[in-house]
Amino acid sequence: MRATGIGSLPGDDFSGALAAMGESFPSLVPVPELPARGPVAGIIGRGVATLTELPVELDAADWRVADAPDRAARSARATLRRDIDDIEESLAGEAATVKVGLCGPLTLAVSLHLRRGEAVLDDLSARRDVADSLAAGQAELAAELRRRMPAVTWVWQIDEPAAPAVLAGRIPTQSGLHRYEPLDVHVAGGHTGALVAGLRAAGISEIAWHCCSAGIPWRMLADAGVDDAMIDVATLRTADLDRAAEWLEARKGLGLGLAPTGVRDAVSSADEMLDRLLGLVRTLGVDPGLATAQGILTPACGLAGWSQAAASRQCSQVARAAELADEQLSG
Repeated sequence: MRATGIGSLPGDDFSGALAAMGESFPSLVPVPELPARGPVAGIIGRGVATLTELPVELDAADWRVADAPDRAARSARATLRRDIDDIEESLAGEAATVKVGLCGPLTLAVSLHLRRGEAVLDDLSARRDVADSLAAGQAELAAELRRRMPAVTWVWQIDEPAAPAVLAGRIPTQSGLHRYEPLDVHVAGGHTGALVAGLRAAGISEIAWHCCSAGIPWRMLADAGVDDAMIDVATLRTADLDRAAEWLEARKGLGLGLAPTGVRDAVSSADEMLDRLLGLVRTLGVDPGLATAQGILTPACGLAGWSQAAASRQCSQVARAAELADEQLSG
């Protein structure tokens, strides 16, 4: 069973964090996201850094569509470029498997704003432009990574923390007095599918979709061609259990967030995670061997709010839990 991190970590030393992730998760190295470096390095800053031909600016705490990129937008792109250089220097021709996590189109449509203040989600044309720009930009980035580091196998993680709220119509408007209309699941799936198609064309063979909120749109993910669904198992509802079992039985990867991350520095032991995994496998009613072959153990969500020492211990325990799972379930 593979093990990996979700992405966000404490601290501001990218090279050090990358080395630590390589140590903890040698079979699937997660590229760190370090939001402590500022808004240019968080999930939205990294997302806007991949947009093509769509200038943005940072106005107070909000990213907005603009006439020309401002200093923050240029800094976001420069930070991403430095991180890519550091990845290349660190790997130095190694045949590693590396996971890149970047913001997906639904979450970006919530967090990127129009000039009038409302979210891009509110405007059909703007939402389509952002989704298309994101798909093109991430495909270009994927092609560059493959060109610069041909020995690396790249796994792409589409981060969509806001997706269930977008689909359910729970996103508040700028005033907070109303909610945006639910986004049709077929439209949302079209945006996701366009991103997946662009990544496939750029040579990415494994594409994951991550969300640690309840309400995973299983059918949308299948229709969009996603390979791995990465979830917080604590958010699974009764209706999700059959969908998760079907997902595994279709030989798709299932990222199992078994280490709760909501309480700062509350490290789950490998034995605790193994117990949770065994209970989940029994509940799903799937072949244990299938769970180890297709399962990916992870923390439930990012660890950016934790101390570096506790985050490191948690990652080590996740990796150890995957080893124990192989021993317990593969026989």
